[in-house]
Amino acid sequence: MSHPVPRRAVLRAGASLASASAVAALAACGRPVAAGDPDSIKVVIAQYTEGTQPYWRRLVAKFEDRHPGKEVKLQIIDWGNLQTQINTMVQTGQLPDIANLNLFADYADADLLHPAEDVLTPEVRADFLPAFAANASFRGRQYALPFLATVNGMYYNRTILRDAGFDGAPRTRDQFLDAVEAIKALPGGLVPYGLALGIESGHYEFGTWARAAGGGWTADGRWAIDSERNVETLGFLQDLARRGYTQPNPGQTNRPDGTWPLFAQGRAAMVYGAFGARAFLDLIEEGDVDYGLAVHPVSHGAEPVAHGIQDYLMAFRKSGNRELVRDFLSFFYRPENYVPYLKTEGLLPTTRSAVDVLKDDRRVGRYVGMTGRARFDPTTRPVWAELLGVMGNDLGRAVSENEPPAKVLREFQAIAVSGG
Repeated sequence: MSHPVPRRAVLRAGASLASASAVAALAACGRPVAAGDPDSIKVVIAQYTEGTQPYWRRLVAKFEDRHPGKEVKLQIIDWGNLQTQINTMVQTGQLPDIANLNLFADYADADLLHPAEDVLTPEVRADFLPAFAANASFRGRQYALPFLATVNGMYYNRTILRDAGFDGAPRTRDQFLDAVEAIKALPGGLVPYGLALGIESGHYEFGTWARAAGGGWTADGRWAIDSERNVETLGFLQDLARRGYTQPNPGQTNRPDGTWPLFAQGRAAMVYGAFGARAFLDLIEEGDVDYGLAVHPVSHGAEPVAHGIQDYLMAFRKSGNRELVRDFLSFFYRPENYVPYLKTEGLLPTTRSAVDVLKDDRRVGRYVGMTGRARFDPTTRPVWAELLGVMGNDLGRAVSENEPPAKVLREFQAIAVSGG
């Protein structure tokens, strides 16, 4: 798969609803711990790129060679089918021992997962970057294992910004509005800002702008989706579209086939992108764009932050599997094994040791330092899966049809609160 980030986002917005209902049903029936095998484990991994399967085959062969008598059954599944197949495994009692996914809280809530301390050595646990470990915890206990990361923010075309009279990316919302107005006045029909509020990444885009205005999904541990700052942010995005500062129909635009090609072709001045992700970098490097990186412009005195996204590994609770699962995970997270995987997928590390190795890397070194500024969506809450299915459609429609921002966000807030 050549576009890991888009496929992952579509999965969140669509199949996650099925996950919530399937896992809830399983929890309700009180299924006991599944039977495991101390000498054999099943590992399910998502296919991110064409390099995924070769890497894991080599790793498994290397592990089995060093652990005679032990077997790792590897299954690589395309992102488009991953969550559905894992749900089927869960419902039928054919649990994997280790699985890779982008949501975990519903499985932890159903008591299906080993706590991290049961399947990781203290050394591996201490190696995770604190923000990523916290975002892998449920009700104060870590269950998921930080696996791969992207840190998203704003890419900008240096040439277009210079032509509009700016030395770099705007740092505040007022500077941003000055910039998009100046860019719109340039010849050539340029797009000042590529806004992607379609089903694939609308919640990423909105959440990033909301944080930049001092808002966000939660405040002081409580849902705050319909906060004053968030209502203002959605109105701000509606206004950008109305005034022609975006491409046509941003409410139906996704990144991989919409805003990213516009930026790669030199037609968009600024766009929300994934720092270091091959799916985006390959496009803009082929287009020979002179680009820079920045966080989104802030307002109301908000702290500049980057939007962090991570995928997880989970260890399912099966009798007798803890020792072999721990051995395999410890083997994978060794820098000599983990770093080559990060390079294979073109994504960012979640461990300190890998950061130390990659900080001077030619391709991803410039992005590694952004991981410490990452802020995350509330994926640790089980209701987040349901919310994504609703927001994937309704955020874009709110902009396309100019629906009242407060009304739209109140609907999201009601869903969040009802789910806890």
